[in-house]
Amino acid sequence: MTHLNDTMSTSLLTTHKKNAHLTKEERVMIATLKSQGLSNRAIGRQLGVNHQTINNELNRGTVRQLRRQKSNGKIYEYSYYIYSYEAGQATYLEHHRHSGRRRLYYSSKQFLRLADQLMLGEFDDHHYSPQAVIYKARDLMNDGTLIPKSVVTLYQWINEGVLRTSNLGLFEKPKRKHHQTHPQAKGCLGPNIAQRPQTADQRSEIGHWELDTVQGQKNGNDSVVLVMTDRLSRVNITSKIAGKTAHAVNQFFINLRQKMGTDAYYRIFKTITSDNGSEFSELTQVHDHVFYADPYSPWERGSNEINNRFLCKEITKGEAINNYSSAQIIATNDWMNHYPRAMFNGHSSMDIYRKAFYQEISQLHQPIINWSVLFI
Repeated sequence: MTHLNDTMSTSLLTTHKKNAHLTKEERVMIATLKSQGLSNRAIGRQLGVNHQTINNELNRGTVRQLRRQKSNGKIYEYSYYIYSYEAGQATYLEHHRHSGRRRLYYSSKQFLRLADQLMLGEFDDHHYSPQAVIYKARDLMNDGTLIPKSVVTLYQWINEGVLRTSNLGLFEKPKRKHHQTHPQAKGCLGPNIAQRPQTADQRSEIGHWELDTVQGQKNGNDSVVLVMTDRLSRVNITSKIAGKTAHAVNQFFINLRQKMGTDAYYRIFKTITSDNGSEFSELTQVHDHVFYADPYSPWERGSNEINNRFLCKEITKGEAINNYSSAQIIATNDWMNHYPRAMFNGHSSMDIYRKAFYQEISQLHQPIINWSVLFI
């Protein structure tokens, strides 16, 4: 038992904050004043709290002590009770730990299992972000009350170790990156992005696409994946092409135009925006409305870059694209296009593209285009 001084300067006594719990320092004061023989009411007046608060605290922190006394060769034990500020503080902290509403995850075992399976790739071999997990769970679970209302709650559970998933295992943890200024070592290969139509900049209609390629092995002999992203819907078109060359890229668009017809081709692909890679140097030969982003400015094709990260989760970095069949790449693209997105309130890119496509057709009274050939 810690012994306290029998006297305490009244200058050390502080005014208790209204509607606040007792602090450890106030419990020390209670122990000192009680040892001096003050009543509960007197102690309450000194601390600025109700006497019943002092009574409750004394009941909470009173402990049993033993005193041993030796007399005539015998040892006698006497018990007595005394208030201990340490016991009072420990009891308060334990009660406080168990106070409040019962945490949702105690009754959400089904959701926790499903969340781990989705984020760790055990559900369908794909990895989902925490936000996508919530959207997916709403479709798969009957009891919506077991699902967190906010993705912030799910992130908190991950940080607290409630799930098997850790931050390192997350598919895509949101990060903010500051755009760095680079020296303009080279110019654009053609019309600059600043010349692009307003409808493309504002994402006010479908048909304005961002373009890039994803490499596996950089040995010049491997195939690459050509990736196109619609700026409004973020829907993706992917195709395995022969290599990272202007000829291979142009051949893809030539084949696409032949398959769709020139009129439908330009209605689906109103503009194309690419970076200044050598494989895009001859794009103006196969499309009339091509624009080039500024050098070292990948954020100008942000939607395309984000979708590339999706793709790279499925295509192992450094592994040859030749090891993947066209069917595998198309299947991955289909998953990406049906992935629930926070920006669309849980709807997928394909949902948004399909709705916008048919709205545009009906408003302009245009003939139907079989746009599904783009994704197979």
